[in-house]
Amino acid sequence: MARKTIEIATAFKGKATITKEELYAYIHSIDNSASDDSIRQRISRYKSSGLIISVKKGVYAFSSKPVYMHTTDKFLLKLSHLFSVQYPEINFCVWSSAWLYDFTVHQPSHFFYVIETEADMVETAFNLLKDNAYTAFLNPDEQTIQLYVMGEKNPVIVKQLLTRAPLSKNKKIKLPSLEKMLVDAYSDKKMFYFIQGKELQNIFKFSFSKYSINLSSLLNYASRRGNEKEITDFILKNVPNANKILIND
Repeated sequence: MARKTIEIATAFKGKATITKEELYAYIHSIDNSASDDSIRQRISRYKSSGLIISVKKGVYAFSSKPVYMHTTDKFLLKLSHLFSVQYPEINFCVWSSAWLYDFTVHQPSHFFYVIETEADMVETAFNLLKDNAYTAFLNPDEQTIQLYVMGEKNPVIVKQLLTRAPLSKNKKIKLPSLEKMLVDAYSDKKMFYFIQGKELQNIFKFSFSKYSINLSSLLNYASRRGNEKEITDFILKNVPNANKILIND
């Protein structure tokens, strides 16, 4: 991929952004037998590797920053395996609130796991966990999280997964993308009450400074959560040089 980075950067030297049409034309120029489907797959690989990022529909920018990689543990693997074996056709993702602590100044002493699945499967997932001796909580409110969830070992919060939420895979486990994690940290103020205010600002600042962020994916998901404008304003206010990276349609 390093060679591809040099080749593409050289081909589009001096351009801050490139359009989908320009990228298609470039790929055809180096492989005139490439089909539209293979080009789409190639662009998808470029995006997954962090070589390019989406800044708006049909427009890409080069990125020198890495894509965020999750650190999974045995508990997450076990949790994912339990659900996927029972319901292989159902969409879901698993993650840990501790991942957000990588971007904070102060490290909370407790964390919880989250499993998100389709709306009509949330209660089924909760019962599955309870039947298998997991300490599970179904859509807990802030008080329940403070008083009970945070005091347990390996607690699991079960909640709905929005359709078309941006996900990624690591060792065949479905995980939330960094973009989803950022939007959820901002949106779920009750669930993430312990990282609001200054710490939430730190999470966004550090994420944008260290990792490649797919703004198109982030803002599309924020729109599905009904707070695209709020998050856009928050980024513009708290992320350095955000006015240069937030390109509006």
